[in-house]
Amino acid sequence: MKIDKSLFSFKLFYLFYFGAIGAFIPYINVYLESSRGLTGTQIGLITSTSLLVSVCLMPIWGIIGDKTQKYVLLVRVAVLGSLVVLYFYHKALVYPAIILCAIALEAVRLGAIPMSDTIATNYCHETHGNYGSIRGSGSLGYMLAGTGLGFLADAFGLDGPLFAVYAILLVFAFGATLNFPKTTVTKEEKEKNKGSIGVLLKNKQFLFILVVAIFTSGVSEAALTFQGNHLTTTLGASASAISMVTFITVLPEAFFLAVAVKFMHKIGFKNYYLFAIGTMLLRYTVFSLTSSLTLYLMVSVVHCFGVGIGTVGNLTYIRQVTNPLVLGTAITSLNASLSIGKAIFGYCFGVVYTYSSSYTIFMVTLIFLVFAFVLVLKTDCFDGLEV
Repeated sequence: MKIDKSLFSFKLFYLFYFGAIGAFIPYINVYLESSRGLTGTQIGLITSTSLLVSVCLMPIWGIIGDKTQKYVLLVRVAVLGSLVVLYFYHKALVYPAIILCAIALEAVRLGAIPMSDTIATNYCHETHGNYGSIRGSGSLGYMLAGTGLGFLADAFGLDGPLFAVYAILLVFAFGATLNFPKTTVTKEEKEKNKGSIGVLLKNKQFLFILVVAIFTSGVSEAALTFQGNHLTTTLGASASAISMVTFITVLPEAFFLAVAVKFMHKIGFKNYYLFAIGTMLLRYTVFSLTSSLTLYLMVSVVHCFGVGIGTVGNLTYIRQVTNPLVLGTAITSLNASLSIGKAIFGYCFGVVYTYSSSYTIFMVTLIFLVFAFVLVLKTDCFDGLEV
């Protein structure tokens, strides 16, 4: 059986790159507090500032990629740029230097993801490949590296392993890009693309999916940033419960994404979105009502269906309703919109948590999910589309 080298290289890249993220992002705030002595306010400022800057810069990656069609080169620049910034981040001792490094790392890190998504989505569209299996490799890498870093930190401390593992996995990810396929564009697509960047903002189907993404993935991710608080403070569970939830949600996600396209093909775009949002409604309804940790963990398994919307569903949909020559701009715009939505909801949920409880956060999340469900139910934006 002949191996598709390009498809294999995509899976390796996502495995290593998302593994690098999984071994760094969940632990960096702990490192900043324990090793650099930063306060919660200082860490919060780093997080919010990095997010704001990255949202502003993210569409630029897409515009440059669409104009030059050098998506593979941009992925490599982003990975190498991350390695350079990572070195200075590890050496940074004072707060101004740390916050500058955090902003720079976020800006280059978020450039690699939409560019690689653009290449992989185009490739799968042309070859009838399975993007879900590629993205599933990323979920698997995130889980394995994140878990492994925890064991290394227990054995050797957090300082050394945190940056070393991130750097090593980035080097492996860069190596995987050497077999990425080149982007090809037909003359017909070039002609069709005239003025299409401006038209993108007038594309009803594209704007529709941005709204759906914000009120599903965006609001859910913001609510889940308080999951640890809910488990340890509200439910009184130990810190190990956080690891249990991560394992229960990410492992099924890695396997489901491999078959998500087939599932969507079988029942159709619209029905899949309704099904996935329905499982999210079930999940947050239980979260809002139960004080049982066991029930909380059991219902968390359906997380994989919601992730199918945020990754395979949205990217497959966008590939069909937008011109290939602005796909990079479309995907970076989607990611930027999600970041903005997550930031807004995250702040609001923080206020809710301060003056009410984590239960209330989940109840508010339900309201937005109901809105998204009705929006999908009533829309005609899925008509005529095939997975």
